[in-house]
Amino acid sequence: MIQAICLVALMIVVALRARSSWRKPAWWATAFGAIAVATYGILWATPAVMDGMLGGRNLLTLVRDAAAVAAVWFFHNAVAAQQRRPEKKLPAWGLGLAVLSFALPFLLISHPGPTSSAFVMDRLDQFPVWLFSSIYIFIVGALAARVIALLSSEKTVMTRFYVLGLSLMLVGSIIELMYLAATHFGPTNPDFRESFYYVAERPFFGGIFITVLGFLWVYAVRVFWKHLALWTLRIDARHEGGEYLARSLSTSSENGWSDRQLAVNSAVNIRDRLKIGTQALSRREHALFSGVEHLLSNRLDRTPR
Repeated sequence: MIQAICLVALMIVVALRARSSWRKPAWWATAFGAIAVATYGILWATPAVMDGMLGGRNLLTLVRDAAAVAAVWFFHNAVAAQQRRPEKKLPAWGLGLAVLSFALPFLLISHPGPTSSAFVMDRLDQFPVWLFSSIYIFIVGALAARVIALLSSEKTVMTRFYVLGLSLMLVGSIIELMYLAATHFGPTNPDFRESFYYVAERPFFGGIFITVLGFLWVYAVRVFWKHLALWTLRIDARHEGGEYLARSLSTSSENGWSDRQLAVNSAVNIRDRLKIGTQALSRREHALFSGVEHLLSNRLDRTPR
């Protein structure tokens, strides 16, 4: 159920932002995240069905892991871009090498079929399986650690939310690396294999879920402020003339204003006109603007009249 909710939300974001944001790393992180989640099943297309379409050799596991690495890779670059630290961005060729580093061991696995939900667990006696899984988990953990380091200078609630999710991913990665090594190199029984495997999975996938929730929340907040800024700007533009809206948007872009700041600027203008009786609003617009005033009350109070 949680996977289905995440998949639907990610697909909606990918579709809505494709035209305007496909060049941005955040969009690619969302797209690859959607692909990774989709490998757990889409309606009638269960993992067994999808893997069967790929030849029934558990290639779906490789697709899922490659998509997951790409999602975290682009998420890292999205954070670096948001912080205006281009020197921290990871190159695209590096992603190719990362995927290749665990794809090659996968291709060396003896008898990878038939399709199995416990593909790794059932074949951990094979060295290529251990190597494939270990490299993949190490890369994800290393990327999570890099993003945590990038976010360490910020102290916002949302940043802490991200750090919590990424920290759980990092802890899960460490536990899973220990599990993979113990199971492959040491004497273990089937009960240990199964129980300890799920001990590692809980923090790892819990962290992914929290991180995805945070990403979706940030997107929802940005969409909200974008629409609110445009609404207040349109009301403001009624009094200023035809080119005011385009001119304000251009000024906002040149000065690097956020949508919230643009909304505040327009709301101040509207509020002042309402006080002197030079701005007319319909009953519905007046009710909406009262909500805007309440939402922006702290900033409006600090803005000179």
